[in-house]
Amino acid sequence: MVLAISLLVLLILSLVATTVARTNRLQLHMAGNDEARIAAMQRALAVADSVLPVAIAPGRPAQVGYRLCTALSTDTRCDERTITLDPSVQTAIGSLDVAVVRVAPLQDRLPVMAEAKASSTVHYRAARIEVQVAYDGSSGGRGRAMLTQGLLVRLPAAP
Repeated sequence: MVLAISLLVLLILSLVATTVARTNRLQLHMAGNDEARIAAMQRALAVADSVLPVAIAPGRPAQVGYRLCTALSTDTRCDERTITLDPSVQTAIGSLDVAVVRVAPLQDRLPVMAEAKASSTVHYRAARIEVQVAYDGSSGGRGRAMLTQGLLVRLPAAP
């Protein structure tokens, strides 16, 4: 009788140990997924920040919907493929797609700013630009992230 009870207790302990081991493995996997997601988002943000000088460069075509892409972009909507990425943000694992798009309206008033930072908004207009970044490193066990960053670029306008 004592042997049967001790075997039953041993069986229960082994079930609990197996459940704990599976739970720990699942938590470790979830932590890895979370780390990959955060790393992918940081990579996408770094790429968006590195493209900002291209996005606000003067002399770009001003039509609404004009789309600048990287040379290796697979996007068929690109009007121009002249964006070059800084080597520090390029990736060997996964795919990276970047686009800079001029959005409507063509010119808009500057938003209201704090008095200390304000200038005469009557004489200035703003161009609205979007920087779109898509990073997919899931084929190499990395994360995936897509983000769109909006910009307002101050344009001088005749009064």
